[in-house]
Amino acid sequence: MTVYLIKPLEKKSIVYHVEMYRKNLDDSISWFNIDETYRWGQGFVEGDLDCNLPWEGDKVAYARTDCGWGCEFDDSVSVEWEFSNDITELEQQELKELYYEGGSGWLYDGEHDWQEEDAAVHVIAPYQVDLCEEDGTVIEENIKLKSRPVASNNWPFPD
Repeated sequence: MTVYLIKPLEKKSIVYHVEMYRKNLDDSISWFNIDETYRWGQGFVEGDLDCNLPWEGDKVAYARTDCGWGCEFDDSVSVEWEFSNDITELEQQELKELYYEGGSGWLYDGEHDWQEEDAAVHVIAPYQVDLCEEDGTVIEENIKLKSRPVASNNWPFPD
């Protein structure tokens, strides 16, 4: 299996984004989002899903957290939080402390009622995309990304 490796070309240009939710006893939903920015890291897109690659000139490349050989995040530089209105300031502080102590491992392995809604790696331009074997061997370095098609509602639609 092949993967596309997406690496930022500048520091502080890779973000781990996760959205968590909890169903409450009254059937309402509480949620929080985390955006943790790292000095370095990498993201991946499956080789057979090149439709998920960024278009040439896109400011952000969106990658998966469960693909490739690891994001290898290095040196967290900031964490931004967003909470649903029903989460009290006290609970917000508790969630932050638990995350800062346990990292993303706490999100998935901690004893709590939170579940993952979505997770992604955002690689901020400029970035480089390489096609690689599953073991990391580079097949094609710095692949040329496709140009974004011109939007049209006329038949035939552009490729």
